[in-house]
Amino acid sequence: IFKNYMKVSNYIGWDIGGAHLKVASVDASGKVKLVEQFATPLWQGLEQLEEAFPKLIDRLPDGTLSHALTMTAELVDIFKDRQSGMVAIINLCEKVLGSNISLYAINGGVSSLSNASHRLEQLASANWHASATYAASLVDAGLFVDVGSTTTDIIPFSNKLVNARGIDDQSRLRFDELVYTGAVRTPLMTLTKQVPFAGEWQNLAAEYFSNTADVYRVLGYLEDGDDLMETADGCEKDIVSSIRRLARMLGTDASDFEYSNRCWIKLAQYFEEAQLQLLTKSVLRVLTHVDAKNQKIVGAGVGCFLVKKIAQRLNISYMEFSELCDVDSELTHKCNTCAPAVAMAQLNRLSVVT
Repeated sequence: IFKNYMKVSNYIGWDIGGAHLKVASVDASGKVKLVEQFATPLWQGLEQLEEAFPKLIDRLPDGTLSHALTMTAELVDIFKDRQSGMVAIINLCEKVLGSNISLYAINGGVSSLSNASHRLEQLASANWHASATYAASLVDAGLFVDVGSTTTDIIPFSNKLVNARGIDDQSRLRFDELVYTGAVRTPLMTLTKQVPFAGEWQNLAAEYFSNTADVYRVLGYLEDGDDLMETADGCEKDIVSSIRRLARMLGTDASDFEYSNRCWIKLAQYFEEAQLQLLTKSVLRVLTHVDAKNQKIVGAGVGCFLVKKIAQRLNISYMEFSELCDVDSELTHKCNTCAPAVAMAQLNRLSVVT
């Protein structure tokens, strides 16, 4: 059944993550009308998702809605395994959204609930594939790189197809197509063991005192609403508090050094450089499997500013995911941040439900 014949007025895409619930709506012409996300730290319990759904549903436009979803939340450790996680999440979505929903399967695209439920293994952590599939439909060849709050997807595509070597999180980690580093929630101790500080090399505490959100807050890269999660110490999200947390990584107090001293900015820049080098190494590895002609890097995620820097270093043409969408300027940033949800909405609009 072609959805266009169903007189659907709005196509909704959901990306259900372990830390965030994201939603996007596009109209019948493909224009992005709404993009939103809520923090849903699912490791605290399934009620995080249950409470967030109604808040986002209230923001959806009026008219006939068609829902399609993808998920990564099945990995959260409240579930004994991925299959039980997917079953619990799908059951919740059916309860909240109704049975007339579609799900994204890696080898099947957008499929009806009845068909998709028979191939759970293809539904697991498939949001990267949805985003890259949409990008591949509009760009000749290259990489889709989404630096999210927690992880980074590096997905090769060409000739309208995703060319990923990995098919699940384990194989994607093996091939550098999934890198567990992001622009908000990554503990700084995972980026480097030593940093230059006050003229000396300084060992770091192997403790979760600070994360990458503090780094990019100090450097001015994060916009309001980019960091929805609690800070490492549960305190404020201003620059002074971020510097205080950075200082703890060095085993000291920020008050021991003047705030006006550039040492804190230089420290944040070093952490940024460590993350950039980590990601660039992975990008270079994945690029070896991409057609050399007409390569582009399509950047997405809350950390797409990092993707742009990587593309510049590698002298590869760069574009943001939002450039592939009909979207007003006030939604451009959210469109990039919530790329899988937007991609799901677009694929939902373009798909034939199987």
